[in-house]
Amino acid sequence: MKYIFRLLLTMLLFNASSCPLFAQWVPVCDINGRTVWCLATSGSNVFAGTYITGVLRSSNYGKNWAMMNSNLRGSDIFALAVSGANLFAGTDDCGISISTDSGASWSAVNNGLAATNVHSLATNGTNLFAGTVGGGVFLSTNNGTSW
Repeated sequence: MKYIFRLLLTMLLFNASSCPLFAQWVPVCDINGRTVWCLATSGSNVFAGTYITGVLRSSNYGKNWAMMNSNLRGSDIFALAVSGANLFAGTDDCGISISTDSGASWSAVNNGLAATNVHSLATNGTNLFAGTVGGGVFLSTNNGTSW
């Protein structure tokens, strides 16, 4: 019995000591209680897709955030994706918008996109995929110009 107890204690201590404890989550900023649905990075910028308040951008690792919604259609951003210098935002009712200037301005890219509730975006090389509610997955090979 003592042998089993020592064996279990040794195993427990070994497992506890092998778990890395140096990585800790640190809050960077309370963005006024906004719900953040998605995040994307491009260079030193971090983008947050939010509920009701559109896209926020931080250039100092989350210490400060700025709203980046000039001409952005829709305020519920469920998906963000970066492809080269392009930032894409998928909205709940207004399809997809593209920014070529780190979110400073936006334009809609919905030609042929039959479903405008876009809840996921992914890139693979020059391909952009959009996952929609009730419409399936769409593919654009030209940065959203057509789907």
